Amino acid sequence: MHFSKLSFDEYMSRVASLVRASLSNSAISAATAKFGFNEARLKKGEKLLAAVSEASEKQEDVIQQKVMAHRQRKKLHAALRKSYMKHLQIARIAFDKDAISSKALQLTGPRAVNLDAWIDQVALFANRLLAKEEWLAKLSEFGISKKDIQCLIKDTEELKMVSLNCERLKTQSKKETSLKKVKLKELQRWVSDYLKIAKIALEEQPGLYSELVQQD
Repeated sequence: MHFSKLSFDEYMSRVASLVRASLSNSAISAATAKFGFNEARLKKGEKLLAAVSEASEKQEDVIQQKVMAHRQRKKLHAALRKSYMKHLQIARIAFDKDAISSKALQLTGPRAVNLDAWIDQVALFANRLLAKEEWLAKLSEFGISKKDIQCLIKDTEELKMVSLNCERLKTQSKKETSLKKVKLKELQRWVSDYLKIAKIALEEQPGLYSELVQQD
């Protein structure tokens, strides 16, 4: 049985069985103890296994949070984009002959592609409208109220917060993945050394070694 060819879950299950069998079978522990793998060293393997399991759970938890945050960001972005484009189109009609407001509100030209830049563009549009009563009065002629613009600002701020959380979780996910890899390598080194020693220690008892590496 080759531990290196197993999936992560299979590997963890086999190592757990390996450690459990080693600690519970006095014949195996007595034989390996002669070559340095006494109870304390076997317990170290048990602790390394627990550390990898904990790191894996933390990684999975962050990944799930990241998936949910990205899903939320996508939903908010789609809703805000629809609302913003409606307000933008109406503003273009309302300020069609007003070069100053058109420039200040960025009514012409392309929309930003980068999400952060796009959010800033929407925020600028809404905040500048809210700061000018005469512009709000003009928009009210086309069915756009001050409350509509305030809602646009609120939705923009919410999307920005969710987007920042996505970036935070992305960084945290990388950190947890890296930590898991470090812990896993420590466990893999221990398992590799132990199996080599166990094979030597149980040379006269091949049945025990076969039982050890084939635990389920």
